[in-house]
Amino acid sequence: MAYFDMGLFEFFFQNSHKKKVIISTESSSEYSNDLWADAVTTGWEYSCNLNLTTPKICIENDGLITNDTSVKPELFGEPNKLGKDGDPSGIFGSWVRRHGHEEEFEELAKISLNMIYARYSEIGKIPFKSKLEKDFKNFLIDFRSIAESYIDIDEKLFKINNELSIKTEAYRDIYRKLVIKKKFPDSFFSNLLCELNGVSAKTASLLWEAGYLTKEQVLNAPNDELLEIKGIEKSLITKIKA
Repeated sequence: MAYFDMGLFEFFFQNSHKKKVIISTESSSEYSNDLWADAVTTGWEYSCNLNLTTPKICIENDGLITNDTSVKPELFGEPNKLGKDGDPSGIFGSWVRRHGHEEEFEELAKISLNMIYARYSEIGKIPFKSKLEKDFKNFLIDFRSIAESYIDIDEKLFKINNELSIKTEAYRDIYRKLVIKKKFPDSFFSNLLCELNGVSAKTASLLWEAGYLTKEQVLNAPNDELLEIKGIEKSLITKIKA
């Protein structure tokens, strides 16, 4: 796992230096489920990135363990691809090999209390398998349920600001941190406007502040209305709607 330090890693994985025998070769840009002959690997564990942009399916499967070593597992919520080490790794999450001593190490290192092994998130570093990690993952799942739904943007914002934000005391604290650190939730949705052709983060903020909250609203807005926004020029509008 990604949080092992070298001393404990060597203690628990004395045989991990043995060379893996790969039955088939593959490039890092391609995905393959060819069989592997690996006496060290006992399974795989999925770990997602604890970000607001991470799809719900990735967060729900965070920590999932598979004992099947005959094939490489598939990524969730994104196309399958391999990282530099040849293991499945994507934008939102990755699979890491297990070697059979992970639980013993976690108990010895007390990882839920030790910030050395903390994982990064939108609200800062979070200790593995801690209450804060559980609370934040639940918050992200509930947030993504709203963000990925087909309800109007105004209703999404209402649900996040007036329902999700007060669901539990832990959610209150997480919401406050995200508001301070990320200007949540406005910044999340305004950044989606960057998917429009030619729209930068600065332009997205201008559009958002002018009341254009979705890509569809921008694309359907009359050109003369968009021109009234300070910083929006005709050439940019033409590029956006091309």
